[in-house]
Amino acid sequence: MKAFLLAAACGIVLTLAGCSGQVSGTARGLFIGYVTDKTEEEVVAKVGKPESTDSSTPNTLRWTYKKKTFDPDNQSLVDAETILIFQKDAGGKFKCTQVIFG
Repeated sequence: MKAFLLAAACGIVLTLAGCSGQVSGTARGLFIGYVTDKTEEEVVAKVGKPESTDSSTPNTLRWTYKKKTFDPDNQSLVDAETILIFQKDAGGKFKCTQVIFG
């Protein structure tokens, strides 16, 4: 009986270890929760610095992350890019108002 339990435990560990290498990044839903309605500083603290930024529009910022998120509803495929749109709030601070997965 001990041998059976040990073999079962090893099987479970190996199965979980085999699955762990397939997913890279953060699930879309979690990522949205991490960044929505957050300031630039809060976003950087939670998910890191973006690969590129665009501040060509005065009241809008656009940040682009590469291969940072994945879609758990589509075989956990990694998104090529994730774009955050920041808008100025009433106090003049930029806050993330939209997330675009591509």
